[in-house]
Amino acid sequence: MPLSTSPSDFLGRPSTYLSLEVNCLEPLDPLSVFLSKHGDLEYSRQTMLSPLSLAALENQTDVVHFLKRFQEEDAQTDLDLALFLANRQGHREMAILLESLKANPARESSPNGLHGAAWRGLNKQISDYIIKDGASPDVTDGSSATPVIYAILGPQDEQGAWETIKLLFQLEASPFARFGSQDLSYAEIARKEGKKHLAQKLEEACPSPTILNSSRESSCTPKGDKDVQPDNKRPREDSEVDGGAKRACRA
Repeated sequence: MPLSTSPSDFLGRPSTYLSLEVNCLEPLDPLSVFLSKHGDLEYSRQTMLSPLSLAALENQTDVVHFLKRFQEEDAQTDLDLALFLANRQGHREMAILLESLKANPARESSPNGLHGAAWRGLNKQISDYIIKDGASPDVTDGSSATPVIYAILGPQDEQGAWETIKLLFQLEASPFARFGSQDLSYAEIARKEGKKHLAQKLEEACPSPTILNSSRESSCTPKGDKDVQPDNKRPREDSEVDGGAKRACRA
């Protein structure tokens, strides 16, 4: 029987405030959603979010200004998660506010600002987080997903996702990570999601490790910018995950 997971396992419950139950229509934990579709584990859309995290998700800056007046025991964890959610939704004003409150975009073993930026394709923020804030381009979240995974499984069209991934590789992300019981590569995950153009670009840019076994040099060299936009400009997302809704979660 497959293992079971939920976004609460992935996000944790960092707040000392009463958490709110949320039904997520879009995946907060994209790797677990992907693996659930391919038999590795079952995934529940229900999760618990703190008031700060929910405010970040819903772009309620006034609520964040109110909450910052109160000190929590583990405020840093909550701030870091809120930055992930703000970037994930593309709420730049909210993200700037959270960054001014010292949210850490490089937090390890947790969804962070870099993961959210990779999901949404915020390439300038990706560069800043890695170069200025010292985030690892291979930092993992609570499900071992890297920023590249977020870019592959995110809502960008395939060309946009490739530009984000190419940037991550240029910033020294490893192309050889593997995921799930099937030991899937980035290209294999993209192909299973129906993103053939993206899978091809990943295969072209990242030769098999066996080919490069005799070399100590960097393993991935993205090609030039002569990419052709695929016909499916915005790949379909699983209807069971997002329900076609514009809003990611509903309380």
